[in-house]
Amino acid sequence: MKKLLAVCCCACLPLCAAAGPNWKAVMQYDKQTAKEDLTQRLERYVGYNTQADAHPQNVPSTKGQLSFAKALGKELKQIGAENVSVSKSGVVTATIPATTGHAPPVIALLAHLDTYPGLSGADVKPQLHAKYNGGDILINKEQDLRLTEYNSPQLLQARSHNLLTASGGTLLGADGKAGIALIMTLADYLLGNRSIAHGTIQIAFLPDTENGKVLQDFDPASLGATYAYMVDGANVGEIVTENFASRTFTAVFEGNRSADPGQAMNAAFADNVLMASDFHTLLPRHLRPETTSGTRGYIWVQSILQQEDTSTILGQIAAFTPQEMQELTQAVTQAFNTVKAMNPKLVQADLSFTDEYTNAKDSLPAPLLTVLQQAMRDEDIKPHPVSARRGTNNALLCAKGLPTVEVFSGVFNKHTALEYADIDVMEAALRTLISTAAGWTDYTPQP
Repeated sequence: MKKLLAVCCCACLPLCAAAGPNWKAVMQYDKQTAKEDLTQRLERYVGYNTQADAHPQNVPSTKGQLSFAKALGKELKQIGAENVSVSKSGVVTATIPATTGHAPPVIALLAHLDTYPGLSGADVKPQLHAKYNGGDILINKEQDLRLTEYNSPQLLQARSHNLLTASGGTLLGADGKAGIALIMTLADYLLGNRSIAHGTIQIAFLPDTENGKVLQDFDPASLGATYAYMVDGANVGEIVTENFASRTFTAVFEGNRSADPGQAMNAAFADNVLMASDFHTLLPRHLRPETTSGTRGYIWVQSILQQEDTSTILGQIAAFTPQEMQELTQAVTQAFNTVKAMNPKLVQADLSFTDEYTNAKDSLPAPLLTVLQQAMRDEDIKPHPVSARRGTNNALLCAKGLPTVEVFSGVFNKHTALEYADIDVMEAALRTLISTAAGWTDYTPQP
């Protein structure tokens, strides 16, 4: 396999010593070779069907995830990683040992094995569109499936880039696998070029992130890491520094629709279908998902199920701050209580809430971001903090005690047949990760 990093000549060694942890001071870096290696890995990895099951009975929820995990475990051993392990649930872990005499904080690099359950990940046929020069990119002529600057505005920033798509009707599978390709490429190069000073790096590839079962059989503390980076974002420089906190709600209205509607006025008739409809209507329209943006939260009714005399409404509240979460929860409660008051003949009504995600913002220590942002600047990349309007895997990891921030991986149009990977953005992510690993060796906490 081609090596991205080549040892410099001996004349450079004095400069290397003066440069400290700067990885580029001790190694030469070839962007073209990096892009070729990343492309080859990603094209190989998307051949594994790791589509998650939306309603899992076990972890991993699909056999393809375990097959991919075992293949990655074998590859990690081949490139010289230590402590390689593949659990029965498909969690892959490994160690890149430190190359520095002192002991900087142990960091972890994570990505996910699975792909979105809502679209096929089978028989993916990747297509490389080299040196994009503008205009539409035809993915599949028969399906008239194409990337345009309208449905994929990131293309405006992708001139001359190499782009990878599927061939129609499936995901590409880069959502997850681009992060894995980046981490595997980094591991290969660091293990083969020990002149780069870095501390201990733990690797973890996780199953079933798309269906929420990611931490069912994985304890983040088992990595022994102080800080972690989830390689799962999109465009150059993006760092997910906060995310929606999420709270689900279930409203149940039990009526009596079996009574004769012709005699309803003077009977125990109570229409639970109308109650559910009124509840949905009473929720503030200006707080729906399609009417909010940025860091403004929303209330979303996900489903209404009616079975005879019972109607069940499932919904979600998303908010960035505890105050907003409280306000939106009160709005849901007020709509529920109003429906109860409007229907004195109802049999029973219940409203319950369950917290899902928390906002990772308050769980991200300053050093985690400081080292990452400086690494980006060292690579002439402008850090771009992002507030994610979704729950994130790094938020789950933070809640479990491992401070984790999400880093860009060059994947766009996730969860659709228009998904694509920008290889040039991936190459920038690779440099960011290498520079971050090296940067921890020189990090000095502020007093």
